[in-house]
Amino acid sequence: MAEELRDRTYATFDGEEDTPSLEELSRNFLSEQQKSWPELRLAYDSLRGTRYRDIVCNGFSVRLLFNPGRAVNTTAAVSPEKISQRPCFLCIANLPVEQKCILYRHEFLILGNPRPVVPFHLTIAHMRHIPQAVAAHMEIFLRMAADFGPGFTILYNGPRCGASAPDHLHFQAVPSGQMPVEKEIDGRKGFTPTVSRTRVTDVSVRGLAGLGREVILIEGDDVPRLAAAFRDYVHDLADVSTPPGGSAGEPMMNATASFDGRTWRLLVFPRRAHRPAAFYRDDDARLLVSPAVMEMAGIIVTPAERDFDRLDAAAIESLYREVSFIHD
Repeated sequence: MAEELRDRTYATFDGEEDTPSLEELSRNFLSEQQKSWPELRLAYDSLRGTRYRDIVCNGFSVRLLFNPGRAVNTTAAVSPEKISQRPCFLCIANLPVEQKCILYRHEFLILGNPRPVVPFHLTIAHMRHIPQAVAAHMEIFLRMAADFGPGFTILYNGPRCGASAPDHLHFQAVPSGQMPVEKEIDGRKGFTPTVSRTRVTDVSVRGLAGLGREVILIEGDDVPRLAAAFRDYVHDLADVSTPPGGSAGEPMMNATASFDGRTWRLLVFPRRAHRPAAFYRDDDARLLVSPAVMEMAGIIVTPAERDFDRLDAAAIESLYREVSFIHD
């Protein structure tokens, strides 16, 4: 593995002074990968033709994207049986020959996402093949947000909430400010202390009403305290949101992390279902939308053109009610 990692490494980031910022390094890395990796170049060429439209819902808005290149992710089979039958596409031995990486703090590989939703879309995969779970890795999740800086937001999909590789720990990163929920939270004053049971001081844990789905905001300026408050919240969430079949494991959720230079912001989207019932239909009423963190944050990807054309505000509101918890 050491030799293969060396051959694939575009750069190493250890957080040392007098080195390029992680944002600058990542942007340069993606530009180089588009030149040297034909699959990524074609994906970005296709991305330029993505159709979109904004939909105003009851108290919030979403951006609908028509991107047929995301069909593989949307329809990914994530049952334990299907996962056991395929090689892990995030393990270094199975990456495409042309795919390079930034070695991040000798623990993660920063990769160009071969099916980007937005420009400069990164996948951040752990070097080891370990299951997708965020609570035990919250400190590094927050550290990534600080290392990338205000220009990027770090994303997490739970193993039953949109992760196409639930068997391999990974995050994503996208440029900040593109997801509607980011702007809506910045512009609102209707925060309520709906989740104030944390025992951690100097950390704010609040819910926001009127966004059509449950959104929990956790803010603080200290990583250990913020991580502890997040684990408190996850412990409580486990009482109401469990994986399908009631099996043990992480409660269903998506999350984002960002850092403005002083304060970390965690957004948590607790979930009640992986996909809407219409996803599993085999007739004209089938809806090929599989909500992951981008969808929960307001960017809804539709790989089928008919879904892009027919989805309206009522359908979006119904979708959120089905897969999320609602705070009134």
